[in-house]
Amino acid sequence: MSYISLYRKWRSQSFADLVGQPAIVQTLQNAIKNDRLAHAYLFSGPRGTGKTSTARILAKSLNCKQGPTVSPCGGCESCTKIRDGHSVSVIEIDAASNRGIDEIRELRERVRYAPVEGRYKVYIIDEVHMLTPEAFNALLKTLEEPPSHTIFVLATTETQKVPPTIASRCQRLDFGRIKLSETEAHLKKIAATEGFSIDDKALNLIGRVGEGSLRDSISLLDQVVSFSGKKISYDDVVLMLGTADEELLFAFADAIISGDTVKMLKLVDDSLTEGRSTPQVTRDLVGHFRNLLHLKVGAGDTLELTADYLERLTQQAATCTLEQIKGVIRGLTKAELDMKWHPHARLVLEVALLELFGAKVEEKPTVAKTVVLPPAAKAATVTVLPSDGSKIGKIRSRWNDILAGVKKKSIFGYVSLHEGEPAEVNAQGKLVINFKRGYAFHKERLEEQKNKQDVEEAIREVLGEKLLIECVVSDGAKEPSMSAKTVADFFEGRVL
Repeated sequence: MSYISLYRKWRSQSFADLVGQPAIVQTLQNAIKNDRLAHAYLFSGPRGTGKTSTARILAKSLNCKQGPTVSPCGGCESCTKIRDGHSVSVIEIDAASNRGIDEIRELRERVRYAPVEGRYKVYIIDEVHMLTPEAFNALLKTLEEPPSHTIFVLATTETQKVPPTIASRCQRLDFGRIKLSETEAHLKKIAATEGFSIDDKALNLIGRVGEGSLRDSISLLDQVVSFSGKKISYDDVVLMLGTADEELLFAFADAIISGDTVKMLKLVDDSLTEGRSTPQVTRDLVGHFRNLLHLKVGAGDTLELTADYLERLTQQAATCTLEQIKGVIRGLTKAELDMKWHPHARLVLEVALLELFGAKVEEKPTVAKTVVLPPAAKAATVTVLPSDGSKIGKIRSRWNDILAGVKKKSIFGYVSLHEGEPAEVNAQGKLVINFKRGYAFHKERLEEQKNKQDVEEAIREVLGEKLLIECVVSDGAKEPSMSAKTVADFFEGRVL
C-alpha cells in the first residue's frame, strides 16, 4: 500500500516532536544525560497521548549510533530499524492479545540474552493491565532484578488495574490529555505541510471531538480529508462527524430556556432528518449546557473555545439561571443513560425535553360511573372508580418519585425498574410490576434480593406504607378476572 495514514506518518520520532508532555520529556532527557535510567518505567495516561511513541523514542536515544543521546540522529541503522519496527532489540508486546503466563515465561527466557544490536534491549508492553494475575506474577521477578542491558516500558490506560507489586518496581510517568490549543496548532502544522486548506472553526471542532487524544484528532483530520478533499470547511466536519453544529445547539438551548415546546420537537426532527444520531445530539446538548454552567459560575477560563463561540455562549448564559442549567444537565444525562436500555432513543429524548419544560399532558379525571354490561358479557353491574382513588392510582401518580428514590439506592435497580410499570395491587396486597415481553432480564435483576429491598424501601419512603413487590412479564402475567377483563373489553369496543 502506497498510502500511509496521517497518524502513522506524523508519529513523533524525537523528543522535540512530542506534543503536550514537557515534564515527561525533561525527565527522560535528564535521565539519559545523567546516566540515571530506571530499569522499568510505567507510562500511564489516556489513549493517543504519546505513550508508545515516547517508548520508541527512548529506545532510539539509547541505541542510536551517536548515543546514548537525547537527540537520536534518526538516520543510522539502529534508528531506522526502530522507526520501521524491524529492530530485534526493541520488542513490542500487545498485552491485550498476549496476556497469558506462557508468553511472559517466554519473555523471561529471552531477557537473559544480551542485545544482538545496539546497547539495550527495550521491552515495550502495551496495555499491560490486560495481563492475567498469573502473568503478572511471572513478570514480577524479572522486573525486580532485570539484566543491566534490559529496560522495560509498561504502557497502560488503566493504571488502577496494574498490581501495586508491579507499579512499585517501576518509575511512573503520567501522560496528560493534550491541550486543545496544542492539538489545534499541531493539526494546523499537518494541514500546511500536507497541503490541506482548513478553517480555524473546523480545527477547533476536530480538536474538541478528539477529547485530548492527539492520535484521535489526527485520525479525524484524515477522515475529513477523505470525505471532503483538501479544502475543508466547518460544515464538512459537522456533516462527516454527525455532530450538532453551533447554530443547532444555540437554537436548542434558546428553545429550552424559553420553554418553546413546538420548536424543540421540530429541532429534534430536523437533527435526525439530517442524519445525526439521537445519543450524539443528546451528548452535544449536555456539552453545550456544561459550557453555559462554567460561564454562569465564573469559570469560563477553563473552556477551550474560539473567541466568537465564547462570546455567544456568554450572551446566552445571561438569559437563564444556574438552576435551569443544572436541571437541563441532570435531565439530559438521565436521558442519555436511559437510551442505552430503551429501544426508542428519540422518544426518550423528546420526553426528557418535555419534562425539562415542565410540560405535562393533562389527563381528564375519570368520574365514577356505573356500567351495565350487555347480556353477551354475562350482564352484571360494575362500579368503575377513578384511578386516583385506588391504591394503584396513588402508586402511578407517585411513580416518578419512587423511581428517583430507587436511583439513589441502586443504579441497577433503577434501570430495571424504569422498564417496568405498576400493573395492580393483587389480592395478596403486593404491587405487581409488569415487564413487556423481551425484558425478562430486567425482571430477573429486579428480583435480586438487594434490588428488591431497595424498591420496597423507596415505595415505603414515598407512600408511607410498606408494600411488597411481585415482578411478571406480559406473557407470564395472570389474566385479570373475567368480570374485570370484560369491562376492559367493553370500553375498548371489543364487546358489542
